[in-house]
Amino acid sequence: MKELVSLEKSVYVFIQKEETLKEEKDALMKELRALKDENEILKIKLEEAEKKINNVDNLLGKNFSNMGNKEEIKNKIDDLINKIDNHLRS
Repeated sequence: MKELVSLEKSVYVFIQKEETLKEEKDALMKELRALKDENEILKIKLEEAEKKINNVDNLLGKNFSNMGNKEEIKNKIDDLINKIDNHLRS
């Protein structure tokens, strides 16, 4: 009889541990899904930023070839920096 009671206690402890592990697994799976979603959003933002950089590079290339004055180039760079700051703030 003592062995049966001991076995019942062991089974009960095992079931409790299994439930705890299941809860932990569910929480980790939820966190993993959230991180994957966040990762996808960050990938999209990175692609957008790279496109903007390419656009700025193209714009700079055209404008630098047309400008001969250093002061004009400096003003254009300042304007572009302001535009980038505005985009980053929004």
